[in-house]
Amino acid sequence: MGLTEIKLKELKEKKFDTLYDKHKPDWEKMVVAAHDFAKKHISHGEEPLADDILKPLLTMLEVNEALRKHQDDRHAKYRRYREAFGDYIVEQYIKPKK
Repeated sequence: MGLTEIKLKELKEKKFDTLYDKHKPDWEKMVVAAHDFAKKHISHGEEPLADDILKPLLTMLEVNEALRKHQDDRHAKYRRYREAFGDYIVEQYIKPKK
């Protein structure tokens, strides 16, 4: 997994970057919760890898109404968009830490 240029291009074409900006505090809370879960339960106190943060985040994204509505409105209901958006959220979270 992980964010790639093609995934980023597809997300921007469907305005997922705008969705991110519109609900940024919500996504940040989710990714922090996913990070904390991964750190405690997956990497046992060590800094988790991006894909390990993504796993619990995807569970939260599946039921998020703002994301589901955006996917409906943009004809982007495929799972790959949700997964790519999860990668995007994780990338935004870890980018400042690099």
